[in-house]
Amino acid sequence: MNGKKPDLINIRIGEEISSIDNIIEGYKSYQVLRAALTLGLFDWLDEHGPALREDIGKALSINGMFTRSFFQTLIDLGFLSGKDDRFGNTDLATRLLVRGSPAYQGDWILNAADGNGQWDNLAETLALTAPKNTGFSEGPGPQFLRAAGERALRGEVQGITKILSTWDGFGNAETLLDIGGGHGLYAIAACQQNPRLHAVVFDKPHVVDLTQEFIRQYGMEDRITVMAGDIVTDDPGSGYDIVLISHLLYKFRADLPAIFKKVCNSLKPRGLFVSNHWFCGPVCGAGSSGVRELDRSIHSYGHPLCHPEDFASAMFMNGLVVTKRATIATNFGDSQVHVAEKVPEGQSPLPRQERSCGCSSCQ
Repeated sequence: MNGKKPDLINIRIGEEISSIDNIIEGYKSYQVLRAALTLGLFDWLDEHGPALREDIGKALSINGMFTRSFFQTLIDLGFLSGKDDRFGNTDLATRLLVRGSPAYQGDWILNAADGNGQWDNLAETLALTAPKNTGFSEGPGPQFLRAAGERALRGEVQGITKILSTWDGFGNAETLLDIGGGHGLYAIAACQQNPRLHAVVFDKPHVVDLTQEFIRQYGMEDRITVMAGDIVTDDPGSGYDIVLISHLLYKFRADLPAIFKKVCNSLKPRGLFVSNHWFCGPVCGAGSSGVRELDRSIHSYGHPLCHPEDFASAMFMNGLVVTKRATIATNFGDSQVHVAEKVPEGQSPLPRQERSCGCSSCQ
């Protein structure tokens, strides 16, 4: 630009600014929903029923000058209903935004703006060259782990459980190991479908207290236990009928052969291994919006897994043969499920297949 000062009357912003306005409006709408959750608005209305605007404001310490527009925004978003200055939860809010609901998504919503989260510090996140090494006993906090459980309930827990239940050996299975299971919902769902099944959720020490909360919530204390450990350095035991790993292996790419060998050693002969992870598409970024692709990258430590054929071959080389592959829709795109059985003794491994999705992480 030259040094001449522009005449303000000639500056033109243009109608195109509306697209930026829409982005900002979306941010403000999110903050309204976040505030409603933080204030406990939906929980209060669920307990007390529809109430006058003034009474709600007093109960939740909301300044009366804001209540009308605050509640109207929530009506516009579809979360409140209102008539004659009396407001209540919609069915959508009761199902998804009341903490006692089985389908509650509040922690997932709040986690998006967590002060220590990767989206709230996106510039720092984009500069990372490797996952943060938080140490053996440190890592994501309870809100993140609850959020992960709420996300899994959008279809992954149900999908994995259906896949398990179609396995011929599921009805006779007695033991299940969920490695890096966190919230434990996969183990809980499997035990609900098979009354003979007992499970162990294996995760780091900072996680297992929260796991026990979920176990108690679903009344599974007598059938599901927790074990603190690290799959890279510790032994989760042996003699399991089923082993599950879901969205754990992204930061362990170099350790996959050793982890698969450990999984094999944990299984009984003909035992079942189920892996649930995101992989690159034929071309990274194809078939997904930029925001979803970025979100998936953030939640898979910078990049999803690559070479699903090599992934399956690495299993076979370490005693596991893939018998079935499936996909499960997630809010980050399709997740690929590999179902494998412990390889019978004497069976030779499959030839290694070299394929690339074309991205630098795969080369």
